Amino acid sequence: MITLFQDKPHPVVISSQIHGIVPSQLSDQAINVLQRLHDSGYAAYLVGGCVRDLLRGLRPKDFDVVTDAKPEQVRALFRHARIIGRRFRIVHVIFGHDMIEVTTFRGGDDDALRRSDEGRILRDNVFGTLDEDVWRRDFACNALYYNFANADIIDYVQGWQDVETGHLRVIGDPATRYREDPVRMLRAARFMAKLGFTLTPETAAAIYECRPLLKDIASARLFDESIKIFQGGYAWAAFLQLRELNLLGFLFAGLDDLLNRDYDRVAALIEKILKGTDERIALQLPVNPAFLLAGLLWADLSRLRERWLHQRVDADTAMELACDEVLEATVRQVAIPRRLTDLMRVIWVLQPALEREASGMALGVPLNDLTDAQKHLLAHAWFRAGLDFLCLRGEIGEISSSACAFWRQYAPARDKETGEAVPTHLPEDFGKHGQIARRPRQRNRRPNRSRGEPN
Repeated sequence: MITLFQDKPHPVVISSQIHGIVPSQLSDQAINVLQRLHDSGYAAYLVGGCVRDLLRGLRPKDFDVVTDAKPEQVRALFRHARIIGRRFRIVHVIFGHDMIEVTTFRGGDDDALRRSDEGRILRDNVFGTLDEDVWRRDFACNALYYNFANADIIDYVQGWQDVETGHLRVIGDPATRYREDPVRMLRAARFMAKLGFTLTPETAAAIYECRPLLKDIASARLFDESIKIFQGGYAWAAFLQLRELNLLGFLFAGLDDLLNRDYDRVAALIEKILKGTDERIALQLPVNPAFLLAGLLWADLSRLRERWLHQRVDADTAMELACDEVLEATVRQVAIPRRLTDLMRVIWVLQPALEREASGMALGVPLNDLTDAQKHLLAHAWFRAGLDFLCLRGEIGEISSSACAFWRQYAPARDKETGEAVPTHLPEDFGKHGQIARRPRQRNRRPNRSRGEPN
């Protein structure tokens, strides 16, 4: 048998008197899961980002549990639990709108893993023990185990030290770990932005060697990671880290190329939109990824539209052809779902219409005196999303601010404190196929965590 890591050190045990985490900092749902596992005779640990964040004095978004119980044994303990995953089976324990993810300790038997020719792990249903599981985790700061039985933290890889010093370090040989799962490189950029940590030299150097491996990752998985990157409340910082590590091109190649040619012009709108997204998330206001993605791809779309216009294609057709091109190219890299690309297209197509119908218009025109075309735009289900996008373009000087001022008379900006203001894309703004949106009926919400999302 070949194990993934040789010469495993003995763990450092950090008592509650030193680390300072108390049960009141844990969610009721996490305590419920930990207590039931413990009472049933199984090991019960918190692991990953929740432990890291608790040590930093932050309220974790999610609490992840790890145990020696097999997935079927975990599911049998809870009324509302389901096993998911193929690469590695995990259990989601559901509590109304919340969910606790429970995993079984992973083993270190390299012979039992299914790998691609490049070293990527394809199948990983190998169970093990805590001292094997730790070596399967990505970064040392995410490999701290909080033992529910005695409140000690178990640290095999100096993760405590990395949390204290603000370092992000891959466990094991970085190149090998990136080959196992190239998405770890994107996670590195995300954690740098989220935590303000610095990559260790070895962790950073291997990214430049291994980043081409991202071309082999499924586009759907890259989309999921993109959403985590840009909707975590640190979108602008993450964008800068992706650029710094030369990873952005593996998500949005056209955008990366344009940034390399004319960074200040192209980045201006992106900075506005990403910082606005971060602000909304900080205020606990909803965001729609279509608005954000429309901003990321706007410069590339504009370039393609100009190319078609130079070929004497009419303006509407040029916009449609440019939309087709940029979406087709992007979806090959990052599998943006149709429900989002449809809205992105509407936001883009509304731009020239809003500019045209506001051209030369004075302020103060009564609503009833507007033209039929102007009234039609105001009645559009996605008018406000298109207008907010237009106004951001005006703020960076891409177009005259007069167009924004004209339309804002009839659709004031939302108030930041109440959720009615901040450039905007709230759910009630969005209907389907251009129809005026009606308030949706209340539905049962899914648990507030995406499948397998790491911290």
